[in-house]
Amino acid sequence: MEREQAYKDAAEHYEAAWKHESQASAAVGYKLAFNYLKAKRFVEAIDVCHKVIKAFPDYPRIRKDILEKARQGLKP
Repeated sequence: MEREQAYKDAAEHYEAAWKHESQASAAVGYKLAFNYLKAKRFVEAIDVCHKVIKAFPDYPRIRKDILEKARQGLKP
């Protein structure tokens, strides 16, 4: 329970950083999507992954590490 709350808190901070960077930082986007994934906010994680991949097509790590896992989390 405490860990999940920590991921939620971290996601809030990364959301602010993501907005501050005008959604133009692959590293911040990765961390935001990661924390969304860990907080079980799969749709938000997928959305951020798509934005990062669109802006940084040469950043494939996010696809394997986060996007695929978030999609699996949506399946019943």
